[in-house]
Amino acid sequence: QVVYRPLRRVVRRIRRGAKLMVRRTKPLRRNKYVGAVRAAKSYKVSFNIKPWGTGHGWRNVLHFTTGRNRSRLPGVWFFSGTTRLHIRAGRRGNWNDGCDPRKHLPRHRTTKVTIRVAYGRMDVFYNRRLVCRSRNYRHPTVPKN
Repeated sequence: QVVYRPLRRVVRRIRRGAKLMVRRTKPLRRNKYVGAVRAAKSYKVSFNIKPWGTGHGWRNVLHFTTGRNRSRLPGVWFFSGTTRLHIRAGRRGNWNDGCDPRKHLPRHRTTKVTIRVAYGRMDVFYNRRLVCRSRNYRHPTVPKN
């Protein structure tokens, strides 16, 4: 059984280079809508997570969506029975593209996860260390605001 602990997340939008446009922190709770975020072609999502266990089947960590089926901006899950993350963000031609870092998150220890979609790629960092990169994001999914 997975035990959900409150997470902190920081949503950052990047426009015109790496200039920081928005920064907000809000506690997350299981199955609780936390509000709307204006999407941009380039963005960064960061959160701290401390896995307490594993569970059978996919375990959703967070999922930003346009409200339509098959929309991930991004979506993050645990692989079944592990602390390994499955990270997805849509792009032109593939709504389910992403990165799957090989490294598992340590149990009972906090890890800062950062997902950046910018400069034509998706980069995933654990504690500021690059753990996965996809160069398929020249045309990421951008919803109409």
